[in-house]
Amino acid sequence: MKNKKFAITGLLGILCAATMAGAVWYSLKFNQGRLVYPMDFGSYVFSYRDLPMILACAMVIIYIAFVCLTSFVNAVKNSKSSEKSYTRKINPKLGFLGFFGFLGFLGFLTYPASGQVTPFVLFIFFGFFGFYYEGKMSGTFMDERFRENAARAQSKAYKISFTINFIALIVFSQGYLVKNAEYTLAALIITLSLSKALCIFLVEYLLYHYDNDENRI
Repeated sequence: MKNKKFAITGLLGILCAATMAGAVWYSLKFNQGRLVYPMDFGSYVFSYRDLPMILACAMVIIYIAFVCLTSFVNAVKNSKSSEKSYTRKINPKLGFLGFFGFLGFLGFLTYPASGQVTPFVLFIFFGFFGFYYEGKMSGTFMDERFRENAARAQSKAYKISFTINFIALIVFSQGYLVKNAEYTLAALIITLSLSKALCIFLVEYLLYHYDNDENRI
């Protein structure tokens, strides 16, 4: 059931991405790039040709809200069922969702064209590669040793992510690498997104290896 929910969420994400890409193409081709290129919304006048972009943006916003709400609900359920004895069962093939992270490279197309840096956030989907290792541990009995390894993996992943974020903030705020403020913002978004993806991946990767290394002893 959970695998089906993950698959549905992934398909909805693909649908939203395809719809947005189609709407951007339509606007650039037939609507003079309205709502794609920066414009003065104080003097904005609605046109029926703006509907594809408006609907696509609405779909993306609803999808993001849906994902956030679903994640929050799952987190609440997991916290209430902290006494459970086995890990959740998911298919390791869900790790293929990590390939959605390559959608982040769309930012290198949208930024020069319209100044949009939002696609860079999609690099965070690289973290979904961690589903492969979580799937490999499906149905694992969560004894005291396993819980200690989980806490150890989370601690190390968070430390690595925090260190990367801290260094990035210091470096970019001083302008050592990028002199342009817009480039700095784009570089910072890319770094933070990749850092978060690495953290999500490392939590599952390190737990898998800690648990299996000890089982070999």
